[in-house]
Amino acid sequence: MSHTTILEPLAEEQWFIDSPDLRQFVAVATDINYRTSSGDRAETLNALEPYFSQLLKKQGWLPERFLQPNPDSRIGGEIGQWLLYRSQDRSLTIFSLVIPPSSTTPVLDHLAWGLVGLYKGKQEDTVYRRVDKGDVEGCAKLEIVETRQLRVGDIYRLLPPDGDIHAVKTTTIFAPSVSIHVIGNDTGCILRHQFNPEQESVRSFRSGYSNAFCKE
Repeated sequence: MSHTTILEPLAEEQWFIDSPDLRQFVAVATDINYRTSSGDRAETLNALEPYFSQLLKKQGWLPERFLQPNPDSRIGGEIGQWLLYRSQDRSLTIFSLVIPPSSTTPVLDHLAWGLVGLYKGKQEDTVYRRVDKGDVEGCAKLEIVETRQLRVGDIYRLLPPDGDIHAVKTTTIFAPSVSIHVIGNDTGCILRHQFNPEQESVRSFRSGYSNAFCKE
């Protein structure tokens, strides 16, 4: 099962917060994205990660609203997926993912290069690899590649197929964890995959955003 979701360009780029720090980062990320778009996406991640690390260290630029769970989450578990920025051509999105204490995301993929960094709290990230051929509709066999403990400032990479399938759990007891995602597609609006490793199944899903609609 694979997806190629074609989304129409937006009328203009979209900003959901007013932050000089984020605007500075987006300017750098946009430049790097276009300079490396025809080459190895590992180059994109190598160039972008130092700037992303700087952004994560600047606590206070993300408004309180975007640090909250979402009771109406389409992902489940009251997980908030708050869109912060989206480019006009949808080749770059930045969002915060807020996972309540002891909650876990489904096992899912992203279908694009990306950087994910922990902004608040602690997380456990379980990374999977698909080991079947994907030729049986609705079926998928996964194996665990690694389980890592994440603290504020830690960054991991998405470079499909490497690292692209995972589940994340908040390990802090009394407060949500918040991670910042910088992804090379419109993650909330594309069709991607949600896996059930125990049942060896997979289905299509669209996670949406907590503060922005997708045209379906």
